[in-house]
Amino acid sequence: MVYAEYLSQPSIFELARSGDLRAISDLINTYLRPEGISARVAPPDHKGCLPVLVEFQQEPIAESVVKFICHLLWKVNAPNLEGVKIAARYQGDGEILWKQSVRLVTPANRVYRGQGHRRWLNLDWIKFKTLRLMFLMGSTVSSFVLGCWVSYYEVSAGQLPIPNHPAQEKVAMVTAPPKRTDTVQAALEVVPVVQHEQVKNPQDPTVTLIFGGDVTLSDHFKDVIAKNYSLPFAQLPEYRDADLAMVNLENPLTRSTLRRPNKQFNFKADPEAVKVLTEGGIDIVNLANNHTMDYEEPGLVETMATLDQAGIKAVGAGQDIKQARRPTIIEVKGQRIAYFGYYDADFHAATESLAGTNPGYNDRVAADIKAIRDQVDWVVVNYHWGVELAEYPGDWQIDLARFTIDQGADVVIGHHPHTLQGAEIYKGRPIVYSLGNFIFGGNSRTDYDTAVLRVALNSNRQMRVEFLPVEITQYQASVISTKKAEDIMKRVGQLSQIFDRPMQSPVVLDTPQRQIKRVDTALTPTAEPTLPLVKETQPQTPSTATEIVPPESPKTSV
Repeated sequence: MVYAEYLSQPSIFELARSGDLRAISDLINTYLRPEGISARVAPPDHKGCLPVLVEFQQEPIAESVVKFICHLLWKVNAPNLEGVKIAARYQGDGEILWKQSVRLVTPANRVYRGQGHRRWLNLDWIKFKTLRLMFLMGSTVSSFVLGCWVSYYEVSAGQLPIPNHPAQEKVAMVTAPPKRTDTVQAALEVVPVVQHEQVKNPQDPTVTLIFGGDVTLSDHFKDVIAKNYSLPFAQLPEYRDADLAMVNLENPLTRSTLRRPNKQFNFKADPEAVKVLTEGGIDIVNLANNHTMDYEEPGLVETMATLDQAGIKAVGAGQDIKQARRPTIIEVKGQRIAYFGYYDADFHAATESLAGTNPGYNDRVAADIKAIRDQVDWVVVNYHWGVELAEYPGDWQIDLARFTIDQGADVVIGHHPHTLQGAEIYKGRPIVYSLGNFIFGGNSRTDYDTAVLRVALNSNRQMRVEFLPVEITQYQASVISTKKAEDIMKRVGQLSQIFDRPMQSPVVLDTPQRQIKRVDTALTPTAEPTLPLVKETQPQTPSTATEIVPPESPKTSV
């Protein structure tokens, strides 16, 4: 992870790609140290081969270690890195247990074959001792771009169990996975993938998401704004510039008069007010909240129809539980983002036969995420939760947010307390507990300070996350850079200090894809290598989930 003060600050992958040995070492060790393994790297030799010394107290499976290191170096894609020489030994022991050399063919140094001639990389450093095995394997990064390994083992008999390969040279070829379909199998149904092509800069491969808090287009908002629907977002180009913009819509858009009984505040706005969202550049809204059902099922049905006609997607509510649990899957610039919405109360939860909101039960959250995790690139989960005006989330909220990341979510967004709360980084993923009020006409206060969250994603699974301080004046939002902005950011920083890893803003995260759900390798032969496993004396049932802790950035450059 890199705490970035400027957009141009390099990530650990960028430092490693430039040949920074400290960054390469930190990247490898971030993954290996939790397994009780450490690695040291030395400068590459004159032929571009990187020496790596692996040390451990308990001997790991050699093949897993080698594949995992090579996979990381393949992702680094350094142009001057032609291969790696890995030697392994026990910590504190000078005797080398085994060695392996691997030639890396990356997009940066790929061998090209022209008509009438061939250009090969210099391979004279490879000295085959016992086995040779060529792998042509895909990467989950950059649309499954292909690379290949040529490798050999130097192993002393009896020291290391060798996979049961024939002694002669063998070539194993696997093809890239087929093109992704236009549907995704969710927990309860098959869901279509929405192609989102109306972006400001289609040439920029980075996908920018933006998230705001509670939006209520009724009551006092109506009195101030009337029908000047473009006003609230007129000074907020950041929303229109984002590829996908989201808010929590805290009122139905309906003309229904069927109020929900025994409720103190029932919000609604005329369906025409949807123009506030379209003028503001909103692409998707969360409906999993305590006001979506203020006008019962007719209000919800009209709201969803109004949003659909305006081209705005919705998550978190529906005419039955299947629709309420349905994720919205949007593909933009080749990246697929899945959105979910959950509400922590169940007094108007949807059922098989009743309309309502999507309840945030742990087992359902887990099933929903795991069902689609290996079919999308990013998973965003929204929670409407907590206590109004509370400065800090409850312990149960922290547990639920972290549980959600454990199941495979990449971003967790919270709302409902009507005030900003802190944010943390958990296992390399951001959790923002409350974004507070955004354009909130549910009370008479028209001027206040808040923040929105901007998340930039690239195909190398890097995520740049930052708060943008926002000033609301007469329900009109604008990003500010004044002393007041510093105060907003300082407040968010203070509220975040309760967490083990408070989220700095901005922050750039390296977020390797996590294989939460086991995939049939016969169907997907190019699955990413798993973390190295320590040898066990007793056979164990393999885990159905592999977790990768995202790498930390070196604190100082070398």
